[in-house]
Amino acid sequence: MASVDWGYPNEKAITAMHAYSTHDEAKGYPAGTTQAAHDSWMAYYNKHSNDRTGVNYDTWKDSVRGEHPEWVESRDWYSANILDTEGWKKLVKDYKGQITDPSNVRPPAFNSQSDWIDENTTPTGSGFKPPAIGGFKGDAAATNGVAVNTAALEWFAKEVLQKLTGPGNVLLSTVDQLNAVDPKPGGFARAEVLRQAIVGATAQDGGVKGDMKDMLVNMNTSLIAVAEALLKMAGEYKNLEELNSLTTDKLTAIMGESFKGLDGLGGYGAKTIKTDGN
Repeated sequence: MASVDWGYPNEKAITAMHAYSTHDEAKGYPAGTTQAAHDSWMAYYNKHSNDRTGVNYDTWKDSVRGEHPEWVESRDWYSANILDTEGWKKLVKDYKGQITDPSNVRPPAFNSQSDWIDENTTPTGSGFKPPAIGGFKGDAAATNGVAVNTAALEWFAKEVLQKLTGPGNVLLSTVDQLNAVDPKPGGFARAEVLRQAIVGATAQDGGVKGDMKDMLVNMNTSLIAVAEALLKMAGEYKNLEELNSLTTDKLTAIMGESFKGLDGLGGYGAKTIKTDGN
């Protein structure tokens, strides 16, 4: 996650601290209640406001209070905690205090096991075995080891990409292994923050574990698309001369979507975790 500026109310900071949930928790509301109500108010505001006068807040409260008291409550909370300078400072202070203050962080109960890894489900040795991939032998039309048709494309798609992707192969098998990861580093605040950074603290934040799982699943999907595109290209262009005749537009038409999937993988691995609350 890119650095967050806590000095003023902004979307990154509001999202990072799950600000709306603080009101849900204080009131015992289901998660998402306050944000949903405030979103409804904003939809109403955008529909009824104009550039000159906006919506008269006091009149609006009186007109919708009977039907939508939750809108009024959420907007009052937002005004007092997001828009108000002192309210915002307190919200940020409380959030940072929850990160490092042991009285606010609740680690799991102590367990006397010296090794938290279940050797039956997640051995300490990864158990990784690379798929059996034979070397490319070229084809009957090869001269001095250089193939003159598109057999190499087909070999790469079938012997490399299709042996990495799909159920039971390395990418999705690694996802299954990640599901079993659940570190318990110790009963103190920063250790719990570290654990949450790895496995996630909320349904919206899967931590490093969730980020890695998403990346592997999307890599699997992208490489399947690349393999299909290569096989299509190998089928349509039978030799090197035909392959060289490919224009950029034709190549993009065949490979474009699969390349987009690979480009999207660049968004993973950018999350920064700190345990000092800053």
